[in-house]
Amino acid sequence: MMEAITDDIIIKVLHDGEESELKTHTGEYRNLMMLISDKIYVEDFGECRGIGRCGTCLVEIISSELPLSKLGRNEEATIYKAGIENDNVRLACQILVDHSLNNSTIRLWQE
Repeated sequence: MMEAITDDIIIKVLHDGEESELKTHTGEYRNLMMLISDKIYVEDFGECRGIGRCGTCLVEIISSELPLSKLGRNEEATIYKAGIENDNVRLACQILVDHSLNNSTIRLWQE
């Protein structure tokens, strides 16, 4: 019997000393911020609701099998203003939920 092909996207999220495995598929969520906000309650996460200006949805990409989308100008400026010099830190609101995220591990950024 053949194994069924799945469009599931599995993302491991590390937060507050816990690990959550989030399951979704392409098109279910606009971006990673919306997925995290819906599946894990994180206080004050994503305050600007996805325009890339507030910096409250910072995440660190611990591992990813495929390259993620490139940083846009708003995202670069927001990370720069926050004084973060870590190339693995991104704004979750600027990361599209697609198969590039499958099997990735992401940590909610803590200062």
